[in-house]
Amino acid sequence: MSDFAWAVGETPTPALGLSTQVYTASAKALTMLFVTAVVLESAFAVIFNWRVFLAYFDTKGVKTIVMIVISTIVVFYFKLDIFASLLAAFTMPETSTDTTVVAASLAKQVDSISDGVSKFITALVLAGGSSGIHNLMYALGFRSDRDAETTTKPAQNQAWVSVSVTCKSVDGPVQIGVSKVDTLPDGAVATALAGSVKFRRPKLEELLLRNLNRFPQNGGYVVETDKIYMVQAVADKRGEPGTQVETPPRYYRFSPGAIVDLDIVF
Repeated sequence: MSDFAWAVGETPTPALGLSTQVYTASAKALTMLFVTAVVLESAFAVIFNWRVFLAYFDTKGVKTIVMIVISTIVVFYFKLDIFASLLAAFTMPETSTDTTVVAASLAKQVDSISDGVSKFITALVLAGGSSGIHNLMYALGFRSDRDAETTTKPAQNQAWVSVSVTCKSVDGPVQIGVSKVDTLPDGAVATALAGSVKFRRPKLEELLLRNLNRFPQNGGYVVETDKIYMVQAVADKRGEPGTQVETPPRYYRFSPGAIVDLDIVF
């Protein structure tokens, strides 16, 4: 049976042992929220995929702020209080089987519950996007599968690596090399990495704006987990254009699913 069977006239199977009345009201509210999230994502994809936006802003940091602000405006302007609708559906007594009476009673109950707090909660859920709402519907039993992942992570046969550079004796731009090697040079050792730890919190500007000294500026560079990689940086020596300086090569193996941030200072 379709996940949204109630929308096409079929008799739905209530989730979590709910009555048909509560199930139908809840499913309609969540579906309205899901559709709204899809529309907003499609509308703002134009901005989030804009070359200027990608050049200046960190997609995750700024996108979250933008979506919270826009979702709040949409919820308050269009009076889209789904959280209040869910509370009303679960707390409304079943006093009638007449759909018109039930709808009127539900609307009255929503009006009595709805306030700024419930609308802001709705806005936060909406800002989480369609995948987050999809998983919410799965958790509540309104969907039968969970084919969307909300957490971005590497595949099990891959790892992500990034390289941050601090220039003390060189001038930019800095070329970063991440290359596979078949065999290690004599005396070289490949360090096995599963992750990295930094001992300071990132600055706010690092979370919101693109990191100019990081490769790649957002996300991670995909590497294979069963290979040896050499990481090296090359740049012009400060005050001597054309004279290149390179860092000693570093060799690494990466564990499955590893997310590693490397730092180079030269």
